[in-house]
Amino acid sequence: MRHPVHMAALVLIVLSFRAGAQPTSQPNDRAAAERALFAAEDRWARALIRRDGAEFDRLIAPDWIYSDERGTMGKRQAITEFTTGADTVTDAGNEGMRAHVYGTTAVVTGILWTKGHSKGVPFQHRYRYTDTWLRLGGRWQCIASQDYDMPLRARG
Repeated sequence: MRHPVHMAALVLIVLSFRAGAQPTSQPNDRAAAERALFAAEDRWARALIRRDGAEFDRLIAPDWIYSDERGTMGKRQAITEFTTGADTVTDAGNEGMRAHVYGTTAVVTGILWTKGHSKGVPFQHRYRYTDTWLRLGGRWQCIASQDYDMPLRARG
């Protein structure tokens, strides 16, 4: 008779793990998470302009990993590059953001555009990005980022 009890327990365990991996089901919870994530992405763009290391420190989890066409780097190296590098960002923003929320984990995709100058030479960039966020300590923190510096479209 113990076999049906064990099977029922196993089914409940499997279902609980599967439920944890499902997208946020409550529309209000999902909408609130999306708003918070989009706001975090916008704070990231503003932090680039202000070279705000403290904001990056709040947004980025301790073991965050970043990947782009140059390779990978961790949190401290990236914050140093974002705040003291040769590029001076004078304007930045996000477009086309989409959030995919799975409970306390989310993936945000979009395009970050930047304008500024580097060693006196003006630049414009468009980065297609994928950021992975985890709700840690009651707030969303970025745990992994990947971006691609998109070629600028030819102007016609």
